Amino acid sequence: MTSLMVTWTDVFYAIGDFSQWVFAGMKKLGHGPNIILWTIIFVLLVYQTLQIIKQTKDADKNGTLR
Repeated sequence: MTSLMVTWTDVFYAIGDFSQWVFAGMKKLGHGPNIILWTIIFVLLVYQTLQIIKQTKDADKNGTLR
């Protein structure tokens, strides 16, 4: 009968191996994910700004601007 005992060493080595795998993949991707995220953030900021301008004009036209 084999023992299925997991030691703390096994857990920490598994975390380390997983971390090395993840960071190796991130290194291969380079700046691609950064560029995509910053582009999405920029587009959303522009959209939000345009919505604020539109709603301010509508409120000014309706007389509800405080």
